[in-house]
Amino acid sequence: MSSETPYVLYGSHASYATAKSRSYLRKKAIPFVERLPSAKRFREHVRPTSENHRIPQLEAPDGTVVQDTTAIFDFLEERFPEPAAYPPGPRQQLVARLFEVLLDAELGRVAWHYRWNFMDENYGFVGREFGRSFRPQGTNEELDHYGDIIAERMEGKRAGLGDSPALRPVLEQIYFEVLDILEEHFTTQPYLFGGLPSIADHVLMGSLFGHLARDPEPSRLMKTRAPRVFRWTEHMNTPEIQSPEFAEAPMDYLPDDALPGTIPTLLRLCIADSAASLIRSAEIYNTWAAEHDDLPPRSLVSPEGFDEAVVGGFEGRLRGVSVPMGASTYVLWVLQRGLDWFAAQSEADRKAGRELLATCGGEELLDIALRRRLTRVGSRMAVV
Repeated sequence: MSSETPYVLYGSHASYATAKSRSYLRKKAIPFVERLPSAKRFREHVRPTSENHRIPQLEAPDGTVVQDTTAIFDFLEERFPEPAAYPPGPRQQLVARLFEVLLDAELGRVAWHYRWNFMDENYGFVGREFGRSFRPQGTNEELDHYGDIIAERMEGKRAGLGDSPALRPVLEQIYFEVLDILEEHFTTQPYLFGGLPSIADHVLMGSLFGHLARDPEPSRLMKTRAPRVFRWTEHMNTPEIQSPEFAEAPMDYLPDDALPGTIPTLLRLCIADSAASLIRSAEIYNTWAAEHDDLPPRSLVSPEGFDEAVVGGFEGRLRGVSVPMGASTYVLWVLQRGLDWFAAQSEADRKAGRELLATCGGEELLDIALRRRLTRVGSRMAVV
């Protein structure tokens, strides 16, 4: 690729994670084009370079390939620092960095549920969406073939996600509660922290746009229960910072490190549902790390496979319902980045952050310490 070539995002509109990278690239005004994983360049250069088939993947003009949304954020934020995707206020930034983990923890199962447990309502759309990723000009029959392959793969994840008649109403209640909070928020604010989209806004796009605003059944619910949230997902896919509804709003984060009341409410909800599993995951990882103290630096956590390198399982609970969970080193790595930032702040800012987390029931998250730091080697999790 020549130096004149824009960045290339390889992904799909049906993809949860691609939705995060796409909105980030657009709001940062980074020149890019989007291509499907069926593209010849993806097969012949991108996938062999990353040694990973998963999307999204980003190819830079110099041929550098970055796989994984969080890694893409880090790679591009260094090269395109303005407008900053992390708010300058220490409390705002702490919440944004925690949301990088907590929003997926809160809404990941919700997104899966609404996609794959409403097959009659969704599949005519979703199945062919996947099919077009592999054969864009294929016949309906060809698209259905590929859609069936993906659906079968997702069916295999059902037990691991803990899908059950008892869990489903819990996930639907979480969806409604999040929609209600965000509908109130987007009545007065264009983005989570004011007039600029933050990294947390882009993370939120994974669940809200990748699945819930597009798949027929959850989209219907969003449009009728939270139309401002749906409108937000539309605007997040445009390059403009200011939306027509907030044409007078300054294109900046809220001054004085202010947090609208809806943000602690959302944080409190996520912490109540997900903090205990994060803490337990760190405990399991630390036990694993103690048992593997002899691993040389940059050793892969899991030499085989790419699925986030889970080092142990445990039985968690989500609003009283038993749910199988895994200690994902990828999730702990994302959290580690935020805790590193927090540790580097001034004593006064750390105190303010702890006070905020204490009011939301999540101060323990700030005390998570990994026995052995995590990093990425290529596109796989490794120990430092």
